[in-house]
Amino acid sequence: MFEVIKTYFSRFYISQKFYFLFFIFLSTKCFSFNIQEVANGVYVHYGVQEESNPENKGDIANIGFIVGKKSIMVIDTGGTQIIGKKLLKEIRKFSQLPISHIVITHSHPDHFFGTEAFLNEKAKIVGHEKLNRSLINNFTFYKNLQYTNIGLETIKDLKLVKADLLVDVNKEEVIDLGGRLVEIKAWNSGHTDNDLSVFDLNTKTFWSENIFVERTPSIRASILGWRKNLLDIMAMDINLIVPGHGKAINKIEAIKPMISYFNRLITQIRSFHVDNKSLQESINSILQKEIINPSNVNKESWILFTEYHYTNITKAFTELEWE
Repeated sequence: MFEVIKTYFSRFYISQKFYFLFFIFLSTKCFSFNIQEVANGVYVHYGVQEESNPENKGDIANIGFIVGKKSIMVIDTGGTQIIGKKLLKEIRKFSQLPISHIVITHSHPDHFFGTEAFLNEKAKIVGHEKLNRSLINNFTFYKNLQYTNIGLETIKDLKLVKADLLVDVNKEEVIDLGGRLVEIKAWNSGHTDNDLSVFDLNTKTFWSENIFVERTPSIRASILGWRKNLLDIMAMDINLIVPGHGKAINKIEAIKPMISYFNRLITQIRSFHVDNKSLQESINSILQKEIINPSNVNKESWILFTEYHYTNITKAFTELEWE
């Protein structure tokens, strides 16, 4: 009888221990915040390739930092205050140098809602000359959207933090982090009208939210402008691209699928205008082709294609209508 009881409690203990360890595994999997060094002194946290939701808690954009000999530059701060705090905590594991600059690459909430966590660092906040206008105009809308998508109560208390070092369009601001020059450029309208890139001259690592890897590019400003920006980036001497979404890869692999997609979309939309088709007729035409042969419409196998392709058609249709 004693052996039976002993066996029962032994199995119970093992079962409880298993569930405890399984819970820890899930917690680590769901809430881990990994940093990867993609080039010497260039660190990236990869956001998941999803829309913001309660499970990913808004952690969908690539964010990170560059370490010089004197100071650190942060590149985007994430989609919530919590993500910003996690990034700051990770930075301090690598270095205790002061954070001198925080670069906000554009005004979408998954890239800048964590900035509040860095206010005590007294860093310069760098943005495109049109960034603050966009932040002011869209902040309430984006805050409500993030709260709806994620459900975090702390988002309700989020305060707007504006840039205090603005870069003029088509100009570069070179920042010295100590033995490390970083070139910040403000681009013409593409993904948005306030796109900023970060180019680490030491490693020739180019960080740009203008570039999407695997995830469908979402046109919010100009398809023609965005394509031109990509062609200009293609002509640069770059060793590695860190995109706004997706893994860091070489220049050709990163940019070629985007240009292919934009060229095809521009050609389609122009043909619709020549044939005097309405926007709805154009969407229906492409939708029918997607139903019959999806791979022929989404040739690059983009993630979140349905969620963004048809809004891209609408944006491109309106822009190209005025040609």
